[in-house]
Amino acid sequence: MEDTREKIESDVRDLLTERFAVPADRITPDAHLFDDLGLDSVDLMSAVAILEERYDLSVSDGDLQDMLVINGVVDRFTSLLDPA
Repeated sequence: MEDTREKIESDVRDLLTERFAVPADRITPDAHLFDDLGLDSVDLMSAVAILEERYDLSVSDGDLQDMLVINGVVDRFTSLLDPA
């Protein structure tokens, strides 16, 4: 599972730097997407959609509330890809 988590974390970091121009040094596990990284709700929806397509998964709208911090995004996609 650690390999899956590391891959997702790397993909999220790359997505945020390349697509949303977030400086890599600001992307920490506890960084809040809105407050710390300057994204908005449209950016969040876009990022989730890109990750859903990349991993061929579907995230429910209810899960978005838990995905406002980098760790939350990584945790959710990890649990969907590699359920315990």
